Amino acid sequence: MNIFRNILFISFLSVGFISANNDSIRILIKTALTTENPAVRTALLKGMLKGLEGQNDVDPPEGWSLLSAELKKSEIPEHQSLARQIGQVFGDADASTKALDILKNPKAKLLDKRDSLRSLIAQKNDELADILPTLLEEEELQIDAIRAYGIIPKAEPSQLFEKYASLNKRGKETVIETLSTREDLAKTLLDAMRKKVILPREIPSYTARTLVPILGKGFTDLYGELKFQSETKAKLIEKYSALLDSPEASTADPVKGRVLFSSLCGNCHQMYGEGGKIGPDLTGSNRANRDYILLNIIDPNFDVPDGYKMVVFKTKDERVLAGTIAEEDDQKVILKLVSGNEIISKTNIKERTKLDISMMPEGILDYLKKEDFFALIKYLQTEEQTEKP
Repeated sequence: MNIFRNILFISFLSVGFISANNDSIRILIKTALTTENPAVRTALLKGMLKGLEGQNDVDPPEGWSLLSAELKKSEIPEHQSLARQIGQVFGDADASTKALDILKNPKAKLLDKRDSLRSLIAQKNDELADILPTLLEEEELQIDAIRAYGIIPKAEPSQLFEKYASLNKRGKETVIETLSTREDLAKTLLDAMRKKVILPREIPSYTARTLVPILGKGFTDLYGELKFQSETKAKLIEKYSALLDSPEASTADPVKGRVLFSSLCGNCHQMYGEGGKIGPDLTGSNRANRDYILLNIIDPNFDVPDGYKMVVFKTKDERVLAGTIAEEDDQKVILKLVSGNEIISKTNIKERTKLDISMMPEGILDYLKKEDFFALIKYLQTEEQTEKP
């Protein structure tokens, strides 16, 4: 057992240096070839894939062809999937063809389809453009398919507009975010606004600020006046964004981040079905977008959705209650508080005031250690729940 622990420790230390040091890849491959423990091999392959993130057409290192051949014959589906994903990074045409075949197969397992889609997107595979419209119809793959339109050069953005009206809130947010990533796509977004396919109120202010330099007056004429941040908040966001570019941030532990989220955010926000309900459920929000996360943490009052603005009630029995409204009818208001829901009879309300601020406090990051900040952001950007510590 100690041998396996040491192997894993050395392997994961190597992961951060894979892009700069091919010796690290060879060590991982050699270890994967020699181990007889399937769990260790899985961990090694995941570590290799993680270390190769963002790279394309890397020359296959020594030993990969032998390991790849073994993995393709493996009885463990996860090993086969990891082999395909890593093989695509190494320019394996067979791996890409297999991934495309899986996406076209209606009987393929969801996990295999999701892994295949993500690996094809990472490799900017042109052939993916032909099947993206069908993937938009698959709810479980829809978000990744939408994002692909911002990455695959031959993908046709008009297909997104045809689907837009039927998308849920998260899907629409992802379309807008995706179309804001390139100038050519931003111009199609502007055209969609002119045709009223996409309405100005559906575009978040943080996204609007990135579109103004690209689209200019044509955008502001349709969108209207933008709110601008204070110089202090803007500089803070810039500072924390720069920190996230450091190598240390890329190796942060999302499991630790889950613990921090529970203590710092979990009273008010849900993620993956856990947490409070005062603020928005973050599971389906644009958490992959760094600007979105930092804006909402550092300047939570900048752009508060109407349903999450703080409401203060003064009652006839001299109580003052502040929260967000969960439910309201002719007889009562159910107010969401940190401590739980409070039912207020309308006959007992003396005064009601809605404020243009959220319940979320400012300065959350001021007292976090740098490594804790990295871990929290890493967890916030996960696409599926992490394990418990």
